[in-house]
Amino acid sequence: IINNFIKMTLIPRILSVYTQFSKYPFGKYLFSQYFSYMAPYFRTINPLVEELKPGYAQVSMKQRWSVQNHIKTVHAIAVCNLIEMALGLIAESTIPEHLRWLPMGMDVDYLKKASGKLTAKSTIDPNTFFVLKEYPGRVDVPVEVFNTEGVIVTKGYVKLWISLKPDKKKEK
Repeated sequence: IINNFIKMTLIPRILSVYTQFSKYPFGKYLFSQYFSYMAPYFRTINPLVEELKPGYAQVSMKQRWSVQNHIKTVHAIAVCNLIEMALGLIAESTIPEHLRWLPMGMDVDYLKKASGKLTAKSTIDPNTFFVLKEYPGRVDVPVEVFNTEGVIVTKGYVKLWISLKPDKKKEK
C-alpha cells in the first residue's frame, strides 16, 4: 500500500488519485484526508469525498460542535468551505490538461438552516463546461448543499478564471 501511495501522489490528476484510493477499504476516507492535507483549511470541516468523476463531485460533512454557530446549526463559513472543496474537486477532475483555474469569488444563498449531515453536489458538462470562446475567461461553477432529508439548504456559484497554462518550452 505504501508503494502504491507514493506512486499515486506523483500522478498529477486528482481523479486518478481518487480512483486508486477508492479501491481500498476506507479509501474514500483516506483520499479525503489526503486532499485535505493538500489544502489544510478543509480539515476544519472533516469532509468525506463520496463520489468524484469528470463533471461531478459529491462531498459531505457532519455537524459537530466545532462547526456550529450560536444557534446550533452549521456555521455559514463551514458550509462555504464545503462548497469550495466540491468546487476544487470538480475543477481538478474535469478541466482539460492545457487549462488552469483560479477562484475569483463566490455567491452564496442560504435557503434554510443547515444542520446534520450536509452534502455538497456539483454537476457540470465535462465536455463543454471549460470550452470558452477565448481565454482567459470566466465560468461559474454551481454547487448545491443538501441536508439529510434531501432539501437544498445552500446554493453557491463559484466564479473561476480560466486561462491557458503557460508553455513550459517558451519559459526556458
